[in-house]
Amino acid sequence: MIAWALNFLLPVFFTTLIVLIAYPPSRPFLFPSVPLALVSATSGDLQKPKAGLLGSNSSLTGAPEKHRGEAVEQEASNFVSSFAQITLSAAAGEHPENKLQDEEGVIDTNVPDPTSLVAGAMDAKKSTKDGTPNEHDKTKVPMEEAMWHQLRPIMHIIGDIADGWERFAKYTPLEKDD
Repeated sequence: MIAWALNFLLPVFFTTLIVLIAYPPSRPFLFPSVPLALVSATSGDLQKPKAGLLGSNSSLTGAPEKHRGEAVEQEASNFVSSFAQITLSAAAGEHPENKLQDEEGVIDTNVPDPTSLVAGAMDAKKSTKDGTPNEHDKTKVPMEEAMWHQLRPIMHIIGDIADGWERFAKYTPLEKDD
């Protein structure tokens, strides 16, 4: 307002532009960044962090951390374990949408769930690494939900392709040996 009132608007604008180009440390001062956990990746709007609270500025979930980078490391570890768990559940034919089948009694409950065994093994490995249980890991559930949300359409497409392949295979003529 003062630059506009004194007719110094263009000199202030160009000086600011030169400072931004010539002195990069001025950029965070003039344009502070927003933590990644507060911005929606799909719409760009503000959102509540996936961990429930904003404990770190550098992680996607906003999980609290004791040391710098701890939440990002937990997210990476949970990403890999969630991917392994989803791969195993796809091979076993189980996923979170099977609750309806479970209510109907179609799923055999005598056989242990392989995905829970993998999750238990990963949790045991993490807790023995540093000797503390992973009760404070607020990145696990958001990362699992994000992985399922992103991979569910891909898994449906693969299933549709496999079903189509099977349907077409029924109608192909078999060759006879003469």
